[in-house]
Amino acid sequence: MRKCTLILLSLLLALSVATASMAAQNLVKKVDNFIILVDRSGSMDDKYVGTKDKKIVLAKALLERMNAMIPELGYNGGLNTAAPAGEIQALAPFAVASYGASVAKVPTLIGANPTPLGVGLKALEPALQGASGRNAVIILSDGQENAGEGSLKVAAALAEKYNVCFHTISFADTVGGNQKLLDDITALKSCGVGASAAQLADDAAMKKFVKAVFYDEASAPADPCALDDDGDGVGNCKDTCPGTAAGLAVDAAGCPIPMVVKLKVNFDFDKSDIKPQYHQELADFAAFMQQYPGVSVEIDGHTDSKGTDEYNQKLSQRRANSVREYLVKKLGMDGSKITAVGFGESKPVASNDTDAGRAENRRIEAVLKGVYKKK
Repeated sequence: MRKCTLILLSLLLALSVATASMAAQNLVKKVDNFIILVDRSGSMDDKYVGTKDKKIVLAKALLERMNAMIPELGYNGGLNTAAPAGEIQALAPFAVASYGASVAKVPTLIGANPTPLGVGLKALEPALQGASGRNAVIILSDGQENAGEGSLKVAAALAEKYNVCFHTISFADTVGGNQKLLDDITALKSCGVGASAAQLADDAAMKKFVKAVFYDEASAPADPCALDDDGDGVGNCKDTCPGTAAGLAVDAAGCPIPMVVKLKVNFDFDKSDIKPQYHQELADFAAFMQQYPGVSVEIDGHTDSKGTDEYNQKLSQRRANSVREYLVKKLGMDGSKITAVGFGESKPVASNDTDAGRAENRRIEAVLKGVYKKK
């Protein structure tokens, strides 16, 4: 029984670790390095209004709760004190357990320490000099200062020089503190986040603060088949012609549709000669092509289904050749820009079961190369 219990506990622990790992995979860190600076000046030995506890005691307890909520995403974390300035933990790979051990070392016995908050901030510079990437400094303080260089000036210099986002957790209250100073430090960069200790007594608020400072939730990867990068109405997965210019009509594969001019030139059965009644049609086409100087044209010949495939292929080629020759020799079009292609009976546009349908299939089409239909 005891062995089964141990196995069950092991499985639950493994499941918990796996779940945490999967959750972390959905998070993206906002910063690479962070340093928490705890103010231990004399005013932090006062009781926080509305509580029976000293500010420094509440600050340490708050840090313990915060530490448990920070996901392990590969940060480097440091822990320092101000008044007096001291380093409890140098920047090192963050892990909840090891950082929690450092938080446990924060002294809560203060006495009448002066308040050189600026000196404590200045003491962070050596660590920031050796840090690469995005940096964050989180200050736990009531904002009071009565000694040393002004903290706002020092913080501004660090923010500029080392790309630091300053975040503040305020213990300023109605009895003592300088909330404006903490607000001004937070506002040095738009990434700054500020909250009061009273607000962060709520776990939901603390989680929100930690998220705002440390990480973002990764958005779900977009379905590539739902994307349409060139905006032609065909999804990327089906689009065999990516990068289609805007405003062009496309086929089901996302490719631009060539401009096809159907010439009303029909042929008698088994004939390829152009009847006089179609001369004006071809003259109108030659005039139309003057709008597209330099554009190549493919003259496509088609037949109905009477006869063998092989014969119809040759017949359609003769019909295409006949039209090409007329356009060049009779109407003066540039022969180097005109080709003739026969398609036989392979592309009917009407039924081959009727005389009218077969007549429609014995046709000529002109395809303008590089000219496409518009939407």
